[in-house]
Amino acid sequence: MSKLIVISGPSGAGKGTVVKELLNIYKENNDKVHLSISATTRLPREGEVDGVNYYFIKESEFLEKINNNSFLEYNQYGTGKYYGTLKEHVLKYLALDYDVILEIDINGYKQVVNNYEDALGIFIMPPSLEELEKRLRDRKTETEESIQKRLATAKIEMENKEIYPHIVINYDGKAYDAALKIYSIIKND
Repeated sequence: MSKLIVISGPSGAGKGTVVKELLNIYKENNDKVHLSISATTRLPREGEVDGVNYYFIKESEFLEKINNNSFLEYNQYGTGKYYGTLKEHVLKYLALDYDVILEIDINGYKQVVNNYEDALGIFIMPPSLEELEKRLRDRKTETEESIQKRLATAKIEMENKEIYPHIVINYDGKAYDAALKIYSIIKND
């Protein structure tokens, strides 16, 4: 039976890397999996393709979809842009017997659980807040202000991790191990 899997965690926890490893594990085991693509009102960045990286839609269309209850979850971020997961897209893959993975934040997870109670929630976290700060600084892509905001958000997210039935620690350089643990959770839940 297919499963809807929600993977969350603070910025810098290594979610993207762990999810890539998880997709590879699915492939190695000839299991059907689909990484859900979010809809957004932001403009595409260079190299991004509609329907591959995101579904890029106008704000008016996004708001219409909110009114029509077309999202499993959505949010408007500080940039003023909306992001959300289309129900139709997820349900199509679940019906085709694919496990569907959503990589979203805690607020999104809460919405998903309200709309799809069988969703499996997994929270990925770093070994410590200090390790998270090191990872964010090592990226060398953030301003000091941005790092401090991300750390403050991460602290709140990590304090609320208990809403997830499963918590996986992503140790430095051990993304494959974290993905293997998540795969085991999915298959045994």
